[in-house]
Amino acid sequence: MPITPNIHRLFGHFQNLNLLALLADLRSRRMAWQAWSSGDNLCPVAHGLPAGQHVRELNILGQIADIERGCDYAARHLGADPATVYRFVRAWDDQLIGPDWLLRQLEEMWQERLADAVAMQEFLQECAPVKVYVA
Repeated sequence: MPITPNIHRLFGHFQNLNLLALLADLRSRRMAWQAWSSGDNLCPVAHGLPAGQHVRELNILGQIADIERGCDYAARHLGADPATVYRFVRAWDDQLIGPDWLLRQLEEMWQERLADAVAMQEFLQECAPVKVYVA
């Protein structure tokens, strides 16, 4: 399944460990809707934030400001476009995007990352200088 450009533009900024945590939570249905976090569950976007402190700040911002300010805050920390974050969050909260569809998209993205890593390893091994030791 091809990955939609908006998914790439948003989740492509996630660090590998953040993406793996999101995949695990999607598989086990541990997600938040209509909130950046709910108990131990996070909105998919919140999975990409660099630290728990940012999630807490985003929750506070969500209580005192509109969703656009929260999306702007998240986008700044992710390195993503605020409009892309906003469109995703609205579609997620309105359940226009479901966890199964998102899981398939992100699994495909993960497979792309793995293929890129393998290709880079092969390239580096081919380019590595051969060391010859003369006794």
